[in-house]
Amino acid sequence: MKRIVIIVIMAALLVACKKTKFSPEGPTDIRIQNKTDQTFESITVTTTDDPAYEERAFTYGSVTSGSYTNYHRFDIAYPEAIITLTIGAVSYSTVIPEFRYLTYIGQDMVTYEITIQDEVNHVLKIKTTLEGPIENP
Repeated sequence: MKRIVIIVIMAALLVACKKTKFSPEGPTDIRIQNKTDQTFESITVTTTDDPAYEERAFTYGSVTSGSYTNYHRFDIAYPEAIITLTIGAVSYSTVIPEFRYLTYIGQDMVTYEITIQDEVNHVLKIKTTLEGPIENP
C-alpha cells in the first residue's frame, strides 16, 4: 500500500512539473516585418533551443519590402530568435542568441522587425516590438 501511495505522489509531481501549453512563459504570437527594400523568402523563425517546447520553429514563407507576415503562435519566445531567410539566392541569418540568458516575452503579440545588420557577412538584426496581450491564450 505504501508503494502505491509513493507512486501516485511521484506521478502527481511529474505532471505538475511538466511545462503546460499555457503558462506565464507563453504562448507568444509573432509576426515578421520586412524593414528592408528587398523581398524575404523562406523565412524560418526558431524561438528557443529547448526541446521541451513543441512549437519552437516555424517557416513563414515570403514577405515583400515593408510588409508583415501573419502572426504565428509559439509556445515560448524571447526578444531574440534564430531567423534565417533568403534574399535572391543568398542566405541570411541572425546571430544565434544565448536563450538561457534571455527573459521570455510571455502572453503577448510581438513583431520582429528585420533589417540587414551586415550585408557582407549576411547577418540580420531583430528589433522586437510588443503589440499588446494576445487575445486568446
